This record gives sequence, C-alpha cells and structure tokens, in this order.
Amino acid sequence: MLTSIILSLLIGTGIGYSISVPQISTLQSEKSSLESELATLITDYSNLNATYNNLNNSYNELLTQYSILQGIYEQLEEAYELLNTAGLVFDGLRISDLNVTNGYLYADLIGNVTNISNKTMSKVYVVLFTYEADGTLYDYHVKTIENLAVNETNEFKFFGVLKENQKFKVLAVGSYGLADIESDEVARLLAMLEGANARIAELEQMVNYEVYVLSDQNYYQSIINDLKNANETIIVAMYSMIYDPDDSFDWANDLIRELVYAKERGVNVTVIIEYRTYWGYMDENLEAYNFLSANNVNVRLDNETDTDHMKLVIIDDEIVYIGSHNWSESGLYYNHETSVKIVSENIARIFKEYLTTAFGI
Repeated sequence: MLTSIILSLLIGTGIGYSISVPQISTLQSEKSSLESELATLITDYSNLNATYNNLNNSYNELLTQYSILQGIYEQLEEAYELLNTAGLVFDGLRISDLNVTNGYLYADLIGNVTNISNKTMSKVYVVLFTYEADGTLYDYHVKTIENLAVNETNEFKFFGVLKENQKFKVLAVGSYGLADIESDEVARLLAMLEGANARIAELEQMVNYEVYVLSDQNYYQSIINDLKNANETIIVAMYSMIYDPDDSFDWANDLIRELVYAKERGVNVTVIIEYRTYWGYMDENLEAYNFLSANNVNVRLDNETDTDHMKLVIIDDEIVYIGSHNWSESGLYYNHETSVKIVSENIARIFKEYLTTAFGI
C-alpha cells in the first residue's frame, strides 16, 4: 500500500513538472518582451522629454524677447504721442552741406537746414546723434532755430562733438507752432526713438522672427488670409474642431473649408484632431473629421488615451499660430482668447519636429 502511494506521488510530480516547464518558458518570454517594451518606452520618454525641454527653452526665449519688444513698443508709443502733441513736422525740412572739421580734441560738425514746406516753422530742432563702434547710441546734441521761413536756409554748428571716425546721424524736425516743448525734451524723445528702433532691429536680426499678438476675433481675420495664401504645406493640430454645415455664419466652418480649398489647389494639408482624452471621447470633433476625410484631406483622429490640448497651425514651414483659439464658433467669435502668430522658419521647424516626434507626421 505504501509503495503504491509513493509511486503515485512520484508520477504526479513528474507530470506536474513536465506541464510547468513550458509555462515557465512562456512567462519568461513574456517577461523579456515586457522588459523590451519598457526599455522602448523609457527611450521614447527620454526623447519626448528632450523635445519638450527644447520647446520650453524656445518658448522662454520668445517670451523674454516679446517682453523686451513690448517694453520698447510702449516707449515708442509714448514718444510718438508726445511728439505728435507737439505738432512736430518730420518731412518739411532738408539737411545739406554737412562738413566735419577737425577741432582741438574732437571734430566739429557744420551744416545747413532748409524749410521746404509751405509754412513758416516757429521752431526747428536739429539733433545730432553719435554712435559707438557697435552701433549703439553714444550721445545726442540739439540746436534750436527760431522762425524758419518757407525756402529759408539756416546754418547750424556743433562744436567738439565727434571723436575720430565716429559714426553719426543728423535729424531735423520743425513745429508750426501748434504746441511747443523744450528742445532738450525733443532731443530726449528722439533719442528714445533712435535707441528703440536700433534695439528692435538688433532683436529682429538676432532671432530673425516676427511676432503678432492676436486677441479674440483678430485671430480669425489673420489666419484665414494665411490659409488662403498657403502655397506648399499646412499642418493643423487642434484640440477642438467643430464643423457645423447647417450654420451659415460660423467662422470655424470657414477655416475648415479653407483646408479643403488648399488641398484642391495642390497644398499638402495634414490635420490631427483630438478624439480620445483622459476623461472620454470628443464626439463633437467627428463632423470635422468626416468632412475633411470625405474631401481627401490627410486627417486623423488622435485616439490615444492622453489629452492633446494643442491649438497649433504651421503654414509653409514659416508661419506658426499657437495659443488658446480652438476652431469652434465659440473659440473664434464669442470667447476671449489670445494667440500669437510667429513668422520664423526656425520656430516653425521646432514645432514641426515636435509634431513629428509626437505623431509621426
């Protein structure tokens, strides 16, 4: 009896072992596969994180430069307002016969100014700007001429103001007497304009882009023109794109139809519309998808479980629209929204690389 029991146990153990071996092998294979997928995911995450960091750095640079430009714009607005209030004339004077003569330590500048307008100018301000070797403003000087009659020429002189081979500019503005401000205030404001214009030129050369802030309905007016003028490519990645063919006045319909018109004239159009999010499905985007797909536009629904909240448009690899505007009637017409238009091949390339990494376009 005992022998039979022991024999049965041995047989059962053998059978169980023979069954478990292939199961262990399968589990080990699945474990290796999962480890491989995990390594791929880690690599993908690392690449996406690097792309995000590059985009974030570019965004911070853009934000910094935008703040600088905004400050310069406010200075220009203030200066122009004051100068306009003073009734100054910028195009009724002619400067001639400039001559630089050597002085004891610094050179003198002598020239003539002529009133070529049709009215006597109660005051004419002749302003001399001098510059550093790198082009930045060094100093400014002003001479005031009283009651310059029509076609009258008057000489002005600046003594001991120029260093050897120093760059300079002479600007003359006049007043018809509508208002008056002190000559040093005129010089200060004009110097502000000079410095601001130079800074703007420097920033444009440094980053080589243009930025336009588009609030509320200005976005639609700008982007529809650029869509109509697109020649080569349009890429749209949009969180909400709502097409309502029964609504005769819906700006979102206009933009979506422009994508079809662009496709018909030979533009390469690619559209990515959000569909599946963390919290569910965006069925309201299906009408736009169906319309574009029916008209042979390269469009796809993002069906991943994450949420892609982008409102990004890239036109001809140069023009970028990004901000808060969705392509919906509320987003384009009723809501308070803010976006920016950036004209820059470099910035467009950065965003296109991001879309390529995220969506494989």
